[in-house]
Amino acid sequence: MREADRPTVIVVDDEATNLSFLKEILQDEYNVRLSPSGERAIVFMEKSAPDLILLDIEMPGMNGYDVIRAVKKNPLWQDIPILILTGQDDRDGEEIAFGLGAVDYIRKPISAGVVKARVRLHMELIMHRRNLESIVVQRTEQLSKLKDSILSILANMTSFRDNETGAHIKRTTIYVQVLIENLIKKRHPRYIVDPLYADSVIKSAKLHDIGKVAIPDSILFKPAKLTVEEFEVIKKHTVYGTFILDSAIDELGETSFFLNVAREIIIGHHEKWNGCGYPYGIKGENIPLSARVMAIADVYDALISERPYKKPFTHEVSMNIILKDAGTHFDPTLVELSLDVMEGFQNIAQMHKDDHLFSMVEGIY
Repeated sequence: MREADRPTVIVVDDEATNLSFLKEILQDEYNVRLSPSGERAIVFMEKSAPDLILLDIEMPGMNGYDVIRAVKKNPLWQDIPILILTGQDDRDGEEIAFGLGAVDYIRKPISAGVVKARVRLHMELIMHRRNLESIVVQRTEQLSKLKDSILSILANMTSFRDNETGAHIKRTTIYVQVLIENLIKKRHPRYIVDPLYADSVIKSAKLHDIGKVAIPDSILFKPAKLTVEEFEVIKKHTVYGTFILDSAIDELGETSFFLNVAREIIIGHHEKWNGCGYPYGIKGENIPLSARVMAIADVYDALISERPYKKPFTHEVSMNIILKDAGTHFDPTLVELSLDVMEGFQNIAQMHKDDHLFSMVEGIY
């Protein structure tokens, strides 16, 4: 192994003979750094953290216990294994060191064979742990890609039904991203959003209308205003959407967090703050935050878009309607927190106008 690729061991001992002896034992396999005091060891570690620490306990000034405490206090060093050098009769000291976080001990007088075997064992454990961590990172990345693929497949199910829906998905997903990132920035005490939840909301927004795949074409594509009966059928897309996800959620169990967030959005994005929405008439903060955010994005896009029964409203008119309905349709605090960033919605809508289905599917977020 090249010297640059070797693991690094730091030996901390106030006796020069011990330092020299341990370096001679270990230098063929490891980069060995020597420190005659705890204080100097900490200074060295601040510049370059070792892979393993061999530590004498009885030292003047900063003793071995102090060094262990300092190492375990630093998040960057907490996983570095510490092997203590201890006298034959120092059982109490060993117990204290283990309680502070040491992982093994080597008794004095030091045996070369024992030192090599103990250090090699812990180095192998380090390599094994790092390999496992690498595997976990790779699997996590794979699961993340799988999650994104599932979301895209499900979203495309909706977008292929009709071009208007596809462009609507693009725009509303971006609106949701803007609203969620604004909440992260504002840090309002009632709207604290952690990164996992934020990512799940943004990526799940594209599924909010997935239940429309179960709506008959005669209603979904009707080129005129819907009757009361037809609108009741359209309203069921919220429930149909949850049916599509529920079996996957049951199968995935605890790993289905992102699908549970998607379900919140699907079932709740037509609920209203005053309880007059559908499908269940939930009100206020009982409506999940993800669905309250989606409601603003969804309604804004509906207002600025042309429909068989209406012409598109301007950005100004649409914003006035949302402001007027804050406290009845929309979460009033959420609207207030979002007003400044919603001014950018107009540009987003201009950039992502309705387009031909096959040219826009590739760009779905």
